Amino acid sequence: MRIDIHVHLANVETMLAAVQAGTQSCGGSLARVFRLAAAGISATSDSAGRINERWAYRLAGWVRESRLDKVVALALDGVYSESGCPCPEQTVLQVDNDFVCAAVAQHPEFLFGASVHPYRSDALQELERLIRKGACLIKWIPSAQRIEPDNPRCMAFYEALAHYGIPLLSHTGVEHTLGHRRSHYNHPQRLIPALEKGVRVIAAHCGARLFLHEPSFFKAWAALAVKYETLYGDCGAFSMVTRIPALKRILGDPVLQSKLLYGSDYPGVPSPAWCWQLGVSKMRELSRVANPFERNMRVMQALGMPEGVFERAHRQLGIGKGAKK
Repeated sequence: MRIDIHVHLANVETMLAAVQAGTQSCGGSLARVFRLAAAGISATSDSAGRINERWAYRLAGWVRESRLDKVVALALDGVYSESGCPCPEQTVLQVDNDFVCAAVAQHPEFLFGASVHPYRSDALQELERLIRKGACLIKWIPSAQRIEPDNPRCMAFYEALAHYGIPLLSHTGVEHTLGHRRSHYNHPQRLIPALEKGVRVIAAHCGARLFLHEPSFFKAWAALAVKYETLYGDCGAFSMVTRIPALKRILGDPVLQSKLLYGSDYPGVPSPAWCWQLGVSKMRELSRVANPFERNMRVMQALGMPEGVFERAHRQLGIGKGAKK
């Protein structure tokens, strides 16, 4: 079974309304990325009030038309203080768990990727509630959610994840769409307490950097992936000229390759035109593929990614068998 474990959903209707009301800035925010991804779905005429429905339908259609079997649709919890109180004024983006869960219920192509801030006063209860609703992983962006993964407040949460066998998909490396401040929260070494508690951890982006001037946490991820059996990484947004060296290192090392899971980071999927190693002819060929899920798969295959990487996630997520031919 081929699964993309890294696909972001969002309440596009709410975002559009906030932008129109002047209460949300579009410059450099993930809201702008989602609005571009939902291009062609207008907030006016016959689609008014049904933008989210039509957008989810479009994503599900792309999955059906690709060689993927399913994608993990991700929620994102808001910011919470260390005392467990919500901090809406510090939350750049929140994607409600129940919103994502409802989309998953409508589309069998989606799996439920929940998000629970570990500082919440009801974190364990919320985790259990979402597991009952079918959550197959928990998603964090530590820098954006202001989570310090090695904070003692996370330990009980890790114990619960290990108990239920739910993996943690946590962003590693500098984060750009929600702001690059507190990127040190995204260092893979911060995840060691989770690993030592027995949690299966998936380091999104394997700590690789996007721009040459910023720090790379890739070597730290690679060393930890060799040391810890339960540490994995995903290849979200890896088809970038700056990340190809890290990809080559992974694919050239049997141990690291066995730890790589497939994820696209949709809608933040790089254009094939940003992957110069493919050559001009191949870049043009792949750029003509309209389906973003299929296009990203073909790009990664052209870069040498073996079939096993696409098929590995279902074993880590405990998903049933049965892949497309």
